[in-house]
Amino acid sequence: MASVRFENVTKVYGQKTAIKNLSFECNEGGFFSIVGPAGAGKSTILKMIAGIERVTSGKIFFNDMEVNELSPRERDVAMAFESYNLYSYFTVYENIAFPLRAPVRKESNSAEEEKKRVMEVADFLGIRKLLDRKPVQLSGGEKQRVSLARALVRRCECFLLDEPIAHLDARLKFSTQTNLKRISAQLGTAIIYVTHDYREALGLSHRMAVLRKGTFDQDGTPQEIYNTPATDFVANFIGDPPCNLIDGEIFKRDGQLFFRCGDYFTLKLEKQAIESAEKVMGEGIEGEVRLGIRPNFITGSGEKISNNSFRLPIYAIVRRPQSTILTFELEKVFFRASLEGMQDYEMSQKVWIEFDQDHTFFFKKSIEISK
Repeated sequence: MASVRFENVTKVYGQKTAIKNLSFECNEGGFFSIVGPAGAGKSTILKMIAGIERVTSGKIFFNDMEVNELSPRERDVAMAFESYNLYSYFTVYENIAFPLRAPVRKESNSAEEEKKRVMEVADFLGIRKLLDRKPVQLSGGEKQRVSLARALVRRCECFLLDEPIAHLDARLKFSTQTNLKRISAQLGTAIIYVTHDYREALGLSHRMAVLRKGTFDQDGTPQEIYNTPATDFVANFIGDPPCNLIDGEIFKRDGQLFFRCGDYFTLKLEKQAIESAEKVMGEGIEGEVRLGIRPNFITGSGEKISNNSFRLPIYAIVRRPQSTILTFELEKVFFRASLEGMQDYEMSQKVWIEFDQDHTFFFKKSIEISK
């Protein structure tokens, strides 16, 4: 079993740079997720680790051994794809067992050991009853679980999972995620997991990274990425509803710093918010900037909350079982407040709003946002 390390890896296809000078490490026994939009380069990273794609420059290490020149067979990794890639003429049992029977593998298994491992992973993923069927008899979700089982049945250097549960319904996704965590803990093997669904990455990972256009905007624990996003892209990509991003300016008055969003509201900045602004703007700290705050760190009330609260009419209301989401309209964007419980507000009602400045961040503008 191995840790996996990238050192300044770049992958170029013709004139297009798919991965740019990327460095990261997934330790042995770690669960490392890479999340990002379609076309960001997620699958390319897995293919380079597996040896399916060669790196253009940089180095890939398993533990301290460089593997750039090793063939896929020599790297001894297991990979599950979103596209299943099942053998149509094999039964489900035979598809799962196939990696254990391949003559190129180092391990040799008795029939009893093979059956034990196939049954174990089939039970993990809830597909024991499918073992005698052929792929043509399976639904898309069942095929995906068989594909995942075929990868997990092996003992290998690391597991590479490419959108492995994308086609499962919500109930099966939850149970499969639970089992992936159990497998990770039991085997102690590095798992590198690619997904476009940030919820999966937050729920499964020891560490995760947000990929944009071939490079990481942020790499850290799920808590770090959710609570302290490094860029406006990360803030907007992670969360439902997404992080509010509000453009405005910071100015100084009577020795105090303020953030102003046009004629809609002005906030007197407090310690945590000032520190965030200083990281982005430097010592001068005045000028145009983008404010970010998650909806659950906004308070709403029918009464004035403090001297730092402001009042706006409700544009839209969405009631959920455990929360009420209020939407407010600014000139170029909407912003949302997620309030606890089923709140009794009405459309166009004016509400007092206050931001929790311990969870308010400032960013350089790197993405376009609109209503």
